[in-house]
Amino acid sequence: MMSSLFHKIAYKIQSRINASEHARKQQLFKSKILDFYAQHPSNDKDIQQALNYLSSNTLTTFFDTFQEKYVADNIKVFHDASIGLPYTLLGDKKLFFKRSNNKRTVQLMFNGLLMEQDPASPHCYIDSEFSIEAGDVLADVGCAESLFSLMNIEKLSQVYLFEQDPEWREALEATFAPWKEKTVIIPKFVSNRNTDNEVCLDDFFRNQTSRPNFYKINVEGAEDLVLDGMKEILTEQPLKIALCTYHHQDDFEKFSRFFLRERIFSSSKSGCGGLSKRYDWIFRSILTPHSGHTDPPGNQGKQIHFNCHSGGY
Repeated sequence: MMSSLFHKIAYKIQSRINASEHARKQQLFKSKILDFYAQHPSNDKDIQQALNYLSSNTLTTFFDTFQEKYVADNIKVFHDASIGLPYTLLGDKKLFFKRSNNKRTVQLMFNGLLMEQDPASPHCYIDSEFSIEAGDVLADVGCAESLFSLMNIEKLSQVYLFEQDPEWREALEATFAPWKEKTVIIPKFVSNRNTDNEVCLDDFFRNQTSRPNFYKINVEGAEDLVLDGMKEILTEQPLKIALCTYHHQDDFEKFSRFFLRERIFSSSKSGCGGLSKRYDWIFRSILTPHSGHTDPPGNQGKQIHFNCHSGGY
């Protein structure tokens, strides 16, 4: 009894110490960002708007007022005793988390996920002109909990979930059990080669009868390897790709040039967020199609949506 009480008190003390240290680091990072742009002014309107917000607010992942409606303390976390997993509710759908995640971790994670997919967020994978449509087939590459797939599961005719982490796969099996007839979980990293732990998308989908027309790619900085392994897929039509470009500082420019060479139309979503790994500059957000654009010859039916907010701190 005394041992349990001691651990609870120690945990609370350590949590307060951690929170104080986090706040100190956030203030330091905020000062670095503002100092950097004071010395290197930007003409980018999104960056100017972000700096204006940051100057009078604490540092958070996103630099806009839309995030203020999301409060982690308001997230209700449940526990499924039959399988031993925590979950939250997305409408009437259960989104399961890792067995090792405690209540507070789930609250913070789910709150952040909802914030990311807010229509005003630079991390949102879709918009009014770039979205999942009824009958689409989705490849969720690097899916973790796969909130994006769950948000669109009713529209999808098939979804392929690529996730190597065994704990996340356990959670995915529970989340998508009601739709198991149209869900395939692939327990591998996606890359440009085939090994015991890796899979190349061109090879995986070459003989599949149900082939994706929408690819969501968020693989912690290995996006270039994924694209290198889907050269055949990039020639297909119709094709939509939501690609994260915030893991490395030059990703946005690099992938923009890549798709230009491939004669595939791409664009970025407005808005800014986060920090680079240098902690001193702001990233732009996801590549989205512009309204009224004209595709280059040979590119009709292909759209690339870049998710470019930074997640570097």
